[in-house]
Amino acid sequence: MSEVTLSMIYEEVRKLNKRIDFLEELVEEIIIKELPKVKLSKKEIEEIKNSIEQMKKGDYVTLEELMNA
Repeated sequence: MSEVTLSMIYEEVRKLNKRIDFLEELVEEIIIKELPKVKLSKKEIEEIKNSIEQMKKGDYVTLEELMNA
């Protein structure tokens, strides 16, 4: 059995972070690209954009927290 090193773990975490960043950017691009096609008010669009910015900063709640609110 091969030995797992801290640098191997770090490299895997780094790769996962890059993939997550890519997916977040893709989702954001899709949402913003599709917003003009949906009939939303300017206020609703701004709220969505603000929510995306909050998620990028790490300001979010879990689904469980929402269900218990």
